[in-house]
Amino acid sequence: MTTYPKRLIEVDLPIKRISAHARREKSIRHGHISTLHIWWARRPLAACRAVLCAALWLDPADELCPQVFRNLAADLITAFAMRATTSEKLSASCSPESLGRWLALAKPEGRLDPTNAAHLNILRDALLDFIADFANWDNSTVPEYLETARVLTQVAHLSLSDFRLATLAPHASARCCRFSIGFFPAECE
Repeated sequence: MTTYPKRLIEVDLPIKRISAHARREKSIRHGHISTLHIWWARRPLAACRAVLCAALWLDPADELCPQVFRNLAADLITAFAMRATTSEKLSASCSPESLGRWLALAKPEGRLDPTNAAHLNILRDALLDFIADFANWDNSTVPEYLETARVLTQVAHLSLSDFRLATLAPHASARCCRFSIGFFPAECE
């Protein structure tokens, strides 16, 4: 029997925050894709976006989660936290709950250690905060959210396969690897 690591959706999901975004999105009447045509069964994209991310991303606190995913997810979330705390526009798009976490992670003493079991729960909560904020319709086109979500999705996929990512683990980091369409710069290899 093959065992797989749990996904975030199996562990937790910030339903209250996602629901608030979905309710708001459903009431938007101008500039939203659902206003193009009146559908008989509109589905809020906020909830869909959140559920997809939570279903695709691994739970870093699960014992079966590959260490390479933990390492790169910690780097990606820390990099996002640094951008969120230094960019006024990006920090304005974060919820107060998430902004507090990003401020803590952006400090040198707040850096995540993906080999420390206590930090894995913090990483899980940070990923869930990211999902809750990414569910916001206003954040669905913000490049920092899109890029981070794409890379986390690709890292989760590749860390479960016998692809090149596993061989890059000792020296790969989110700072030097750009996973868009599987591109690995030479300095990572």
